[in-house]
Amino acid sequence: MKARMMLATAIFLAAAFGFNCLPAQDKKEEGDPSAPGPEHKLLEELAGTYAAKLRAWVEPDKEPEKSEGVMKRKMLFGGRFLQEEFEGKLGSETLNGMGLIGFDKFKKKYVLAWIDSMSTGFMTSEGTYDAAKKTFTYLSEDVDPSGKKMKGRDILRVDSADQQTFEVYRQPLDEGAKEFKVLEIIYTRKR
Repeated sequence: MKARMMLATAIFLAAAFGFNCLPAQDKKEEGDPSAPGPEHKLLEELAGTYAAKLRAWVEPDKEPEKSEGVMKRKMLFGGRFLQEEFEGKLGSETLNGMGLIGFDKFKKKYVLAWIDSMSTGFMTSEGTYDAAKKTFTYLSEDVDPSGKKMKGRDILRVDSADQQTFEVYRQPLDEGAKEFKVLEIIYTRKR
């Protein structure tokens, strides 16, 4: 009797453990908060390798510096997160960066974390997606190289299945300070 009870318990635990270890797309349970949703499918459409053409405004009223790079994006953890890896230049300087983007089902927002070779900090932001404009908009609080806090607004517009436009805007927290464009990147999918 005791052996049967232990066997039944072991089978139950193995079945329960096995079910919980299945990838989210294999789970049949509706409303599973750990399963990727339609918001994650939007991120999946961005996966691929892209040529990047950058324009960086070192000073708001000056002509932008132009450079190029490559953006590689892939989905992680069963379609839950989009990893970005950038290699190239920003103006005349080498820029390597990595980002993670996901959709937080509890916050009901897209979340982004970014690190790169031009900083020692993590840039984090939260955003939304406008289906009519095919645009992701992320808001953040950022710090400029002198240590001043700034508001951040980053926009990724899906121009087509093979091209996106990424724009970065910053605004000092000083009263009356205006928002200015810092960066624009055109991503074109490589074939």
